[in-house]
This record gives sequence, C-alpha cells and structure tokens, in this order.
Amino acid sequence: MSVNRKKQFVLLLLVVVIAGLLSILGTAAADSPVTPFPPDSSPYGQTYDEWAEEFWLWVGRVKVKDIDDHPLLAVDPYDVECKLGQQGKVWFLGGIYAGAGTESRTCKVPAGKALFFPIVNILCSPLAHDPPDPAILLACAVNPGDVYGFEFDMYPVSATIDGADIPDLEDYYVLSEATFEIGRIPDQIRDPNIFGADAGTVEPAASSGYYLMLPPLSEGSHIINFVGVIAVEGTPYPTDMTYFLEVVDD
Repeated sequence: MSVNRKKQFVLLLLVVVIAGLLSILGTAAADSPVTPFPPDSSPYGQTYDEWAEEFWLWVGRVKVKDIDDHPLLAVDPYDVECKLGQQGKVWFLGGIYAGAGTESRTCKVPAGKALFFPIVNILCSPLAHDPPDPAILLACAVNPGDVYGFEFDMYPVSATIDGADIPDLEDYYVLSEATFEIGRIPDQIRDPNIFGADAGTVEPAASSGYYLMLPPLSEGSHIINFVGVIAVEGTPYPTDMTYFLEVVDD
C-alpha cells in the first residue's frame, strides 16, 4: 500500500470513528434526563413560591365527584383524570393528600405542558382547621410543631424522571413569603371540593414544601417518582408516588 493510500485509509478510519462518536453523543443527548427549572427562577413568569400558591388553588377548584378520578385522592391507579381543574401552560400533579403510603397513578398529559408538583408539602389555613391569624399561618408554614407544640420535620427523599435522579432536592424548598387567598370555589361547582368548602369560600393560607417544575416532556411514555417524608414526634410518614404519564399530541 502506498503512503498516500495509507493516509487516505487512516483519514477514512478517522471520519468513521468521529461519525460514530457524534452518533453516540447525539444519542446520549437525546436520552439525557429532564432538568427542572432552577429553584430561584421564574418559569412562565412566576416564582416557585407563586406556583406553589397556584398548586393549592388548583387543589381547591377540583371537584370531589368521583374519588377514583380525583388527582389527589385516587386509589385506582388507572386512567386518573389529570386534566381536572387544569388550565394554562402548566399542569399540576398531586401527591398523597393528608396521608402516607405508596401509590401510583396513570394519566395522559397534552404535549407542551410543563409539570409542577410537590415532593412533599404542607398547608396551613382555616380550611385545614388552623386559626385565621396570618402571623400564626406563616409560623405554621415554617414549622407547625413550633406553633402547636410537637416535634415536626419534613424533607424530600428522592425524585426521578424516567429513572434519572434529580439532585440537590433540598434546594427546592419553597416557603410562603406572605399569606394568600385560597378556596375561591367557582359558584357553578356544586360538588364538594377537597376542603369541604362551600362555593365562594375564601380563606387565608400559607404553605411550605419541596416542589419541582419540569419543562414539557417529549411525546410518549414517562415515569415520574417522588418520595418525601413528614415526621411527627420522630415517627416518619413517607409518601411514595409514581406517575405513569403518556404525553400525547392533543
């Protein structure tokens, strides 16, 4: 083989190797895990604190008509109506409301919708049988144990998107900077809401918790799992929620 032929052969091998590497890198990029919006950002024009308020407003406006369809109360893991009460570019996912344990839910989400959900959170409000005093509600959101005289702790354990871990979950802590109004139930809703509030009811509230805001997921199947713990007097009450999502072109 002549020197020139050898050079051409080596160059051809380099082209093939580089093309292969680019192909691998391209595949890795396509399969890279979803990255949540940073906790200090304002996705879609609102801070995490403001989206946490929106989450509770969503909780209040969803009717409790069929417990198997309710996105926070559903005990049947199949075909949960995640669309209930949703509006705008951001959809909310609920955890296990007022309880602990392991649950899973399957539902459809339109393509192009961002997802906001709590890993673990609490609400302080007269709707949750707390005093209406704003100072008490804000102190309760920081630590209800300090207000009511018991040992309390809350922390995230894990969150995975399609099997990929989301790191630094402690950075996603959200605390109400001020009280907000909750429970403005539309008059046309006659079924009880999750708080048992009548139509038109408005009460102050404050909240805290660990939340994630995900950009819109690609079309197809996705699995979201999040685990959090509320500990009372040293006894942990973990919640382990898995969502099997089908993102569809609506």
